[in-house]
Amino acid sequence: MFYGSFALVGLAIVPSQPFFWPSSKWWIDFSTGQHSYMRQDLRCYYIMYASRYMQAIVSVLMEHKRKDFIEMQVHHVVTVGLVGLSYYGGWNRVGVIVMVLLDPADVPLHVAKLCKYTYDYGRGAIWQTLADRCFELFALVFFITRICMYPYVCWSSHFEAARYFEFDAAAWTCVALLEILLVLQCYWFWLLMKAIINMLTKGGVEDIRSDDEEDDKAEGTGRSKLTCSDIPE
Repeated sequence: MFYGSFALVGLAIVPSQPFFWPSSKWWIDFSTGQHSYMRQDLRCYYIMYASRYMQAIVSVLMEHKRKDFIEMQVHHVVTVGLVGLSYYGGWNRVGVIVMVLLDPADVPLHVAKLCKYTYDYGRGAIWQTLADRCFELFALVFFITRICMYPYVCWSSHFEAARYFEFDAAAWTCVALLEILLVLQCYWFWLLMKAIINMLTKGGVEDIRSDDEEDDKAEGTGRSKLTCSDIPE
């Protein structure tokens, strides 16, 4: 419900903005200061998003730590920094585009986890089948939004934006943070490919993010009962 609600709110608010497309509208008239104006629905979405990731920085410290704990925490900190900097620096247009792109994949991911947990508690093989189908949907959405579409946003921020104004320190910082997120998406996509190979070879998807090193030594295996890799929330 948490991830689904954010995805629906983003899809309801962001595409209705007058600057949604083409991407040149993300940058036109930036130097005039017009980008500082935000509709109230967009401003509310921005503040909610910042709050969500500030909460994530804290909550991840209380969860079971996995081997990509550092990557997850870097992702959360970079996202909070990017949201704050883009809010005050006028990069809110591209900021909300990033938000609405990164959210949808989380929904089928967590539905798949729920189905996998249900199967693990002996509720019937149909739940494993549902987990696999939801995982396949998640993989497709992740590839389209984060591997195909998000790199275009990074390109636009780096090159297309330079056609309309000169970059200052804040602009270069935003570009750097966006590209850090791109590197993380590629890393998690690599984990996703490992999970797909595991599903094809072993007949059911499992989490290829192993627990921490101590759990590996104690259990003799790097596999857990999660549905698949925990892509950033």
